[in-house]
Amino acid sequence: MLKKTLSLLLALALLSGPAAGAVKWEFPASAHTAVHYDDMLPVTGFDETDLLAALKELEGVCSRHSRDRDAKETRRRVQALYDRILEEMDLLATKANLSSIQYDAAGGAPEAAALYRELSAQQTRLYDRCYRALSAMAASPYRDILDEDAGEGTVRSLLGYQGLTEEEAALYEEEDQLIQDYDQIIEKGVPVQAAGSVWTAEALEGAEVDAETYAAVSEALADGRYRAAGELYLQLVRLRTELAQLAGYDDYAGYAYESFYTRDYSLEDAAELHELAKRYILPLQLRLLEETSEQELRALSVRSRMDGEAVLDAIQPFAENFDREMKETFSCLRDLHLYDIEYGADKLPTGYTVALPAYGSAFIFNSPYGDYQDLSDTVHEFGHFFETFHCTQHDLWSTFNIDVGEIDSQALELMFTEQAGELFGEQYGEVYRDVILYNILDSVLDGCLYDEFQTAAYQTPEMTVEELNVLFKELSEDYGYSYGPGVEEDPTWVENAHNFQSPLYFISYATSALSALDLWFLYLENPREAREVYLELSALSLSLPYMAAAEEVGLRDIFDGETVPALAEALEDHLDGKAVSWVGKRDVRVPGSSWLLCVFGLAALALVLRLRARPSRKERAEARRREALDPWSLRQNQNASRRETGPDPWSVQDRKPPWEL
Repeated sequence: MLKKTLSLLLALALLSGPAAGAVKWEFPASAHTAVHYDDMLPVTGFDETDLLAALKELEGVCSRHSRDRDAKETRRRVQALYDRILEEMDLLATKANLSSIQYDAAGGAPEAAALYRELSAQQTRLYDRCYRALSAMAASPYRDILDEDAGEGTVRSLLGYQGLTEEEAALYEEEDQLIQDYDQIIEKGVPVQAAGSVWTAEALEGAEVDAETYAAVSEALADGRYRAAGELYLQLVRLRTELAQLAGYDDYAGYAYESFYTRDYSLEDAAELHELAKRYILPLQLRLLEETSEQELRALSVRSRMDGEAVLDAIQPFAENFDREMKETFSCLRDLHLYDIEYGADKLPTGYTVALPAYGSAFIFNSPYGDYQDLSDTVHEFGHFFETFHCTQHDLWSTFNIDVGEIDSQALELMFTEQAGELFGEQYGEVYRDVILYNILDSVLDGCLYDEFQTAAYQTPEMTVEELNVLFKELSEDYGYSYGPGVEEDPTWVENAHNFQSPLYFISYATSALSALDLWFLYLENPREAREVYLELSALSLSLPYMAAAEEVGLRDIFDGETVPALAEALEDHLDGKAVSWVGKRDVRVPGSSWLLCVFGLAALALVLRLRARPSRKERAEARRREALDPWSLRQNQNASRRETGPDPWSVQDRKPPWEL
């Protein structure tokens, strides 16, 4: 039985037929409008007049279908109205995504924030309005138009749509505001009483004070920011718990897994993966950390300082040699300037890829570090861009399988390491490879860490900020963090914006990173076949959930108890200089044409939540923010068994960008 309102987001059914033999990947034809990014600006509000008129007329036509059902002219009119609705919703999503780019580029400026809130509120309301109208269409003789465009099963799902209540709509609007409040707390801090005065971060930067006062005020500002963000998180936990209960769930953790992310694995599956990561992945990450010196990292950072255009110049030969489709996509990215990856003093510390469905395109946003991460981040984001660019789904029916999308990005990062020797020389090319491997393993470990932490937070919503800090410290130690004597709690979890903006998202980094490793091992043995698998995966355009997609292209099941140990053993062999033999199941995979995806249209409401969340990749420490006047200055690395309290020695706690479609 379909659950009420937003719990309908999952409704994802897979039907399989008999295999007829291997089918080569093929990207669907999609229309890309050659519009330069500059010509998409300025971003304006969305005029919903035409959309509302089309929805009203569609409802009227469908309500009198018994009289007009055989009229070809009426059918053509229904098709035209339906097409207009899709176009208008694509335009709304594009404006919302462009406004999120402007919001982040302007550092959350009030005017940009107001436009983004306005567009987000319109999305929540108009998605609901569209589904109400389309439910009438689903009950009419014109239902076949829906099935043909959105997939079989859409009609059945729309017939059960009950719509958002005023209470739910108000809760989503409140969630929007809390997330923007969090952005401001992390970016600007909160006023605190210290050293006999009231201080802000801005005031401290302009003050002439002695070192002791500076240290005391800095500590007070950090504590104040942590406290304010922690209290705000408790508000989000309570609000989201209420949303989950309205949707018929006991807690938000189960709701997010089952309905928000359309995952085909459970909280219990993830819990087993947590333990495997601690046992098999952590020792390998410790090895990489021990074998790479701080001096080598600093030397690599110096060699890898590039502006945005130089980063793209470094990636271009790899993209051109990978495949003709990737070459053409990369050219389009550059020719139309569908990116903002240069340093900007006002930029929020974030990075992502978003779709621009009205143009059949996408956009990459990144706030750079000024070191090797800018290269790997851009490769990562181009993996998302490549998939999104070829997606033909209208925004109203778009699916949201994060775990699959993160294979697209993280596998491309690993494959790109073959270029590192040419870019940095043999010695530092190997250092770059080890850095990327470290980050991939960190995706697994931190993905599991934050999944454990957030699951506990949402399943025990009565916890206090202090209890959350203690919990995070205890869990962190399980995953290799170390703390000095006397440290009983760790509030730095608030620096991870995913906890606030995209709850229960982080496990997708762990699952996808393991599959990316699996694909990379195939790449080491047979690059041509691995590229074929990568293109097959991208061509799925996120139309299958994670486990089904892995099965589709022949990658291993990471929830099989033998897979993680096998991947760890293969990586250890590779680090020892031994040849790695890939053991997959390409010979038994189901060909791409044999799957028929049935997604009901309410899954698009997940996009509303994604757009509202604008998940962030980089949550930088206070010291990093103080380097704004010198964007290329190096951060000091710390020696640690894995990580001391505070930033990771390789800055990997500022994990990779979640992204939006």
